Amino acid sequence: MNILLIDPFPPQMLAEIAQLGHPWRYEPHWTRQEVYEHLAEVEILVMNSKVNADAELLRHGPRLKMICRAGVGMDHFDLPLLERHGIEAFNTPGANAIPVAEQAVGMLLCLMHRIARADRQVHAWQWRREENRGTELYGKTVGIIGYGNTGSAVGRCLSGFGCRVLAYDKYKTGFASPSVQEVDLGQIQAEADIVTLHIPLTAETEGWVDAEFLGQFKKPIWLLNLARGPIVPLVGLLQALAEGQVIAAALDVLENEKLDTLTPSQSTSLEQLFADDRVLFTPHIGGWSHESLDRINGRLVEGVADFLQRNSKN
Repeated sequence: MNILLIDPFPPQMLAEIAQLGHPWRYEPHWTRQEVYEHLAEVEILVMNSKVNADAELLRHGPRLKMICRAGVGMDHFDLPLLERHGIEAFNTPGANAIPVAEQAVGMLLCLMHRIARADRQVHAWQWRREENRGTELYGKTVGIIGYGNTGSAVGRCLSGFGCRVLAYDKYKTGFASPSVQEVDLGQIQAEADIVTLHIPLTAETEGWVDAEFLGQFKKPIWLLNLARGPIVPLVGLLQALAEGQVIAAALDVLENEKLDTLTPSQSTSLEQLFADDRVLFTPHIGGWSHESLDRINGRLVEGVADFLQRNSKN
């Protein structure tokens, strides 16, 4: 089978792909249109997020049998369409759970202890202690929304800080443990001091955590989004910050992460958030560790090898 890789991958992974003994091609610099132009003979496509796995892709790739995603989120995959066409969709759930969990805790500590602001002030020759007095994470109630691989990794990390950990997952039950209490969403909204989101982007979750949603919490909260940007509309976050419903927020993701394509409304919202030192940003690096890259690439190779082995018997 012909294998095409269209996003950057390290030499070690490419060497392992070559050892599978099937024709392969590595074109990380191709544009979307160039990918379409060369798909006709491809059976296995390995990518990150350069193209959408949708009807247009299938029109250009009539022989596709497997599409692999180097990562977790599948919001750019039309999974029902792929299933109807008998195309296997493969991703790497859990491979980046550890770095996302570690970054969530790091961003939370940075917010609660005002570390980023204090660092900027000291760099500016300002020594301001009282205005940077922190709030302890110890003893706080943390609400985790979404308790898959990443949410559960966050729960394990935070339990070590002496937090009371509540977790809600619409599609998963029976996961309570001595360190994590399984609850409904209403209990999180009633009791949480801190809320961290670890849910996929779907038609249901897009725009879900808006001003109305945040207004349903009984206490002001620290909010973390290391999931997908469109889940938290920036206009709603601005309103919640202005009203004191959100104490501070950590965002590793944005509604639109292509900053050169922002709408005027998105630009205005970001400018206001950039000016607010209660909001901490990182450029979607939560799962971006060296170790997780090795795990993701290793699982991709294993997935392709397994697919080839299964289909060689047909």
